[in-house]
Amino acid sequence: MGPWVGTAPGKLILSGEHAVVYGHRAVAAAVSLRTTVTLRARPGPSGIDESAIRDDRMWPALATILPADGVGVSIASTLPVGCGMGSSAALAVATLRALAAREGRVAGFDECFEKGFLVERVLHGNPSGVDHAVSALDRVVLYRREGPEIVPLDVPAPLHLVVADTGTPGDTAAMVAGVRARAPHAELRRIGAVAEMVSARLLRGEDPGPLFTENHRLLRRIGVSTAALDAAVAAMEAAGATGAKLAGAGGGGVAIGVVTQQTEGAVRGAVEALGFRAFGVTVGG
Repeated sequence: MGPWVGTAPGKLILSGEHAVVYGHRAVAAAVSLRTTVTLRARPGPSGIDESAIRDDRMWPALATILPADGVGVSIASTLPVGCGMGSSAALAVATLRALAAREGRVAGFDECFEKGFLVERVLHGNPSGVDHAVSALDRVVLYRREGPEIVPLDVPAPLHLVVADTGTPGDTAAMVAGVRARAPHAELRRIGAVAEMVSARLLRGEDPGPLFTENHRLLRRIGVSTAALDAAVAAMEAAGATGAKLAGAGGGGVAIGVVTQQTEGAVRGAVEALGFRAFGVTVGG
C-alpha cells in the first residue's frame, strides 16, 4: 500500500513578527514554494528515508506526530530552510496531510493547526502558530495568538514582492528568546499597530511599502536584524522598492521588498549585486 503524499506551502510574514508572540496581530501570506512529504510502509522503526532538508532536529520533531514503527519518510522542498519562509511549518502540515492520507482521510485545518504545534515546538520552542496556520489555509491571513484569531484576508490587488535570501539561516528560538530577555514592549506594541495598518492597506488594494520600511526600523531596534538584512533592505529601496523589511524571526534569513512589475527587475538585480539570491513572489489578488 501507499505511498501517501501531503504537500503544503511556505509563508512570508508581511508584518508583525515578534509582536505576534506577545498578543498582537500579524499579517502573513502563503507563497508558491512548497514542501512535499511522501510516506511509505517499511519494516521496523519509523524514520527518514531521504530528505532535501538537513536539520538534526527534524526527526525528533516529526516523531511527535508519526507512528513509532512502520513508516518511512521522504521529503522534497523548494523552500529555503531556516530563512523565515516557514519551512518547518510546511513540513509539519505536509506530514500531517500525508499521515491522514495513510489513514484514508483528509486532514482538516483544526488538525493541522493543533498538531502542527507539536512539530513547531520541538524546532522553535515557543512558536506563535502563525506559520502553520497560514500553511494550512494557503491564504493571506490576519493572525492573533490568543483564541487563536485567524482571519483570512481577501486581498483584491496582487502584491508583488522581491525576496532577498541572504543565505544565512536564522535561529527562530534564539531570536524569540533574545527579544523576551530585552522586553522592548513599546516597540512591540508599535509593530503590532503597523501590522493592523498593513492589513487595512491590503484590503483596500493600497501599497503597504512605506509601512514595511517602518516595520524594519522597529525590528532593527529590537535587535533581530543583521548587517546583511539591512544591506538587502537598503539596496531594494534604492532600486525602486516602495518599502522593504526583514521577514521572519531575523538573525539571518530573508528580506522582502514591495515592487511593481516595472521595478521588479531592477530590485532583483540590486539584491543579486550583493551576492544574495533574489526571486519574485505574488500574494493576494
